[in-house]
Amino acid sequence: MNNEIKEKAQLLNQWILQQDVVLEFKRYESLLKKNPQLRTLEEELKQLQKEIVQKKHQKLYCDDTIQEYQIKKQLFDENPIIHNYLLYKQEVNDLLYQIQNDIHTQLKKKID
Repeated sequence: MNNEIKEKAQLLNQWILQQDVVLEFKRYESLLKKNPQLRTLEEELKQLQKEIVQKKHQKLYCDDTIQEYQIKKQLFDENPIIHNYLLYKQEVNDLLYQIQNDIHTQLKKKID
């Protein structure tokens, strides 16, 4: 990679990291990591998902497991930290997607 491209990539990276939406995402990500109850609940949800898949694969009754999962998932999703974390995660993804499209458009213009 030539130096000009490398410098532009570093400047773009710095710009992205300074955006309010990225800073807020990182803040909520940190809050999530520091919250043992949420991490435990997240692990329980993953385990329940696996259990549901296994039971369905084995054609076993799993309605009670699904109901338990739904209750815990609702608690998880309604938590303000999780809600905001997911919201900002989507906004960061949207920003990165837009940047990718802009780069692609500019490169296409140079090729044409």
